[in-house]
Amino acid sequence: MDEERLARIEAQLAVADLVHDYARAIRREAHEDIPALFAPDGTFEVRSGWPDRSDFAVRQRFETPDALAAFLIEGRGKPHPVPLIHNLMIEVDGDTATANAMMSAAIPGTDRTVTGEYLDSFVRQEGRWVFSSRIYTVYP
Repeated sequence: MDEERLARIEAQLAVADLVHDYARAIRREAHEDIPALFAPDGTFEVRSGWPDRSDFAVRQRFETPDALAAFLIEGRGKPHPVPLIHNLMIEVDGDTATANAMMSAAIPGTDRTVTGEYLDSFVRQEGRWVFSSRIYTVYP
């Protein structure tokens, strides 16, 4: 196996672990762990939209990882999604990467579920992969 191919596979695995670390933090309400998963200027946006249309509405946007964590901490102890990540597709280009994944989540304590799609961007900083942005589109 050549070095370039091995480096790409290692990067894909590290990015996949990062995506799943985020889902685990949400599941366990370990919101204080979330900022460490992002670049300091990383953003998170929640949209409403359809899987087969390009139009969407922005529901929320967090300009820093700390703002996202603070928002999540406010809801601690309330019903929240238990995310399950599906169909994770990762593209690596040097020290940056993008990913697309589906997320479905039951919300324990309610009869609701959430389904949507993540569009993620990543950057490798000091040898470690972190989110540079996450966009989650909630499907109706």
